[in-house]
Amino acid sequence: MSIIDDTPIENDDNNVTKNYNYFKKLISNCDVNAKEIYETIPKLEVVDVNLQIENDLGAIQTVFEKINSTGKRLTAADLIRNFLLLANNSFEQERLYEDYWVKIEKRIKNQNISRFSRDYLILNIFEDVPDSNIYKMFKDHFNSTGALHIDILRDMYKYSKYYEWLKFENCPIDKINKLIKVLNYVKSDDVYPLYLYLFDTHYESDKPELIKILTLLSDFMLRYRIVSPSGGGGALRSVVQQLLEGLNSGIIENNYQSILFELSNSNAPSGRFPTDDEFIEALTNSVNTNYAKVVLLKIEESERSNIPIPLEQVTIEHIMPQTLNDWWIENLGGQENAERIHEKYLNCIGNLAPISQSYNSKISNKSWDIKQSNLKDVQFIITSEIVDNIAWKENEITKKNNRLAKRACKAITSPLARTRKYQTKNTTSEFEAGIYPISDITTPMSGTVLEYVIYESRNIEVSTWKDFIAEICKIAYEIDCELFKKIVRDNKIHKATSKNNYPEKDPIITQVSTLLLEAKPIGETGYFSEGVISSNRARVYAKQLMDLYGVTDRIQISVHER
Repeated sequence: MSIIDDTPIENDDNNVTKNYNYFKKLISNCDVNAKEIYETIPKLEVVDVNLQIENDLGAIQTVFEKINSTGKRLTAADLIRNFLLLANNSFEQERLYEDYWVKIEKRIKNQNISRFSRDYLILNIFEDVPDSNIYKMFKDHFNSTGALHIDILRDMYKYSKYYEWLKFENCPIDKINKLIKVLNYVKSDDVYPLYLYLFDTHYESDKPELIKILTLLSDFMLRYRIVSPSGGGGALRSVVQQLLEGLNSGIIENNYQSILFELSNSNAPSGRFPTDDEFIEALTNSVNTNYAKVVLLKIEESERSNIPIPLEQVTIEHIMPQTLNDWWIENLGGQENAERIHEKYLNCIGNLAPISQSYNSKISNKSWDIKQSNLKDVQFIITSEIVDNIAWKENEITKKNNRLAKRACKAITSPLARTRKYQTKNTTSEFEAGIYPISDITTPMSGTVLEYVIYESRNIEVSTWKDFIAEICKIAYEIDCELFKKIVRDNKIHKATSKNNYPEKDPIITQVSTLLLEAKPIGETGYFSEGVISSNRARVYAKQLMDLYGVTDRIQISVHER
């Protein structure tokens, strides 16, 4: 409308304006006259498909999912937008669109909405969400919870502010923004759902604690990327989801010390917090120069307390250069010895130094005496102290290597000493059919089939996870019915929401069936358990209940693949 009315446009970096200018240019530069173009426009056809499905909103959404007139696959953002904007009339749809969706798009940009929706979903279900399955899992989850679309949109709008800070590194608090930059620099967007949760729970109430936790996560991710424990991204996502689930359920306290403890005691070896020994070994062998830059600047900052140059304006200089010239070959003891030293030490932390970009091009692969004279004026102490060496050979590199690695361990948070042993069954992030202790709430079991609960040599058959939680409640009731009644009365096992039981948390076990999305009778006890529940949540709540009874180690479950 701004183009048609010739009124100012707030931001002309959009597809409508770009397309208009593009065709305007084409028309002005072509041989077709205005009359011919005008006569052509009526030949364009608009197809109006009248499906006559009246107010069947589900059918309307199904048709939208199937129609693909452009030949380009609809994105998860396209499908989720239309799912959430389904309304009983156009006025309500327009209100949802203008009040929430447009504002979300404006904050995080359309191209980021699919990924934002994925992270928001993980924040709600604590399970991995494949990119190819974002929309289906989103729709299935929120249909099962019965959440109103306006409530989902309102919640997404709240989190979009934090997502904007993460994606565009524009948090109003400088200390937090600096930590976000490090997070993104070490390619850690798998941690976004956890950051969203922490912003929501701490930003308004306790910024100092939030900064402590984000510093911890930044250091954890830096060590994790450099050491690269086996297991890859799947193991990391599993750690994040486990931590999210524990924080949300209250099993893990939402503070620095508890999160440090949990990271230090990860159940999965491939998702562990690397120790000082592992960190030193990785740094002194070969380290990605991007990660090395963060390590070196963290050392500098911890020892000097101020870094005047932003991360993006700093580059890394190889003291022994990446390409050996004749001078360096002779300096390192001849061709054979030089090649050995070069291969072994080129990318170790001791041969790397932070430097401003303007210096880097000047000194490149110059001889040591020229590099010395240039480096002495560099503002980074960790770099300028190198000039104290009269030479730069294997002995000097080795000494610097070991010293810097130890200084890195002091500057970058170390894990606590482990107090838990790794679970023998859960050595990877992959599910294997078999028998698991009820205490295992980390092995991914979404989409699996539950066979039975094993308790006191009894195999109790169950077929679904909602049956499982009801069966665990029956066992608890049999062990001590008075304790069970007290647990229910005190609402010890509850959700994070307060939609049906405001201002108290919504229960998982209750005598009031209307407080549950789907009330599942617990035998003949007169109590009900929640029937709308994921495998992960069912396992968490079951463990919580058995922990209160002190019998967690006496119960197991048998699970196989679907």
